Amino acid sequence: MRKSHIKDDVLREICKGKRVSGGLLAAKLGVSRTAVWKAVNALRADGFFIDGGVDGYMISPYNTLLCAEQAEALINAERVYFKESTGSTNEDIKALAEKKEREFTIVLARSQTGGKGRLSRSFSSPIGGLYFSVLLRPQLSAQTSLKITTAAAVAMAKAIEIIANQKTDIKWVNDIYIKGKKVCGILTEGAFDAENGQLKYAVLGIGVNVATPKDGFNEEIKDKAGAIFETSTPPSLVYIFLINEFLREFKEYYKEIDSMPHIEQYRSRNMLLDKKVTYKKDGKSYTATVCGIGESAELIVEKDGKKIPLSSGEVRITDYE
Repeated sequence: MRKSHIKDDVLREICKGKRVSGGLLAAKLGVSRTAVWKAVNALRADGFFIDGGVDGYMISPYNTLLCAEQAEALINAERVYFKESTGSTNEDIKALAEKKEREFTIVLARSQTGGKGRLSRSFSSPIGGLYFSVLLRPQLSAQTSLKITTAAAVAMAKAIEIIANQKTDIKWVNDIYIKGKKVCGILTEGAFDAENGQLKYAVLGIGVNVATPKDGFNEEIKDKAGAIFETSTPPSLVYIFLINEFLREFKEYYKEIDSMPHIEQYRSRNMLLDKKVTYKKDGKSYTATVCGIGESAELIVEKDGKKIPLSSGEVRITDYE
């Protein structure tokens, strides 16, 4: 066994709900008891709450960080794949989709090394966040991706409000803010059937800053990023509660996604309303005032007395971002 895997293997064993002694762990993993002890201490340093005594180790019921067994047992999804770290949960789900995995299969990771946002930007994924992707198989056209993204934004906004009692705002089209700071980004990607233009499947990727990283956010995003909880140790099992509440809300919208039952909730959280924004169209930049959200979730801006619908691209609040 490679040394780098000992910590992960110890975590996997002590997350099973029963105490296990250092001696049994050492024997099962083929390492020394000292190696087990060092792994437990390293896990505690990472932020895991581990009960330990003469009768053995187990993950504490008050643990705030995710572990595989908790995620797989407690998340209300078709199937859950948990990873300590991965390149991108969206890419993982795409691979599973091609292998005919069922709808509402989830890949969940504690961190990502290659997370991505809209417009092919990188997405910072430090420890303390919730990073997951959901496999969907809607029998709809390519335009469905905007409907899925906006439904997911409302579902996650409501989940955050319930779990953390925080007011949320949505920045068109896919970002959730608290007190002017971005706490969540959403990316929907699709694979299409070339013959009929229908979605073969969609991948809904979500990254949430649940807790503030121990060392803070990196220099590039520290002035814009926030977290649901302004601490590195959020309430027990909050990650599980948050994802389950999101899934409960999203599944209700998804049943009737084509009719967009979430649109009024989306509009009510529109943080761009009446604000001046800049946007790009045909390679040129323009400034306009946001006046609403259309029936298909397009952003409606007013420029020179004319209302213009924007169904794609990015907008920035003038003199703010």
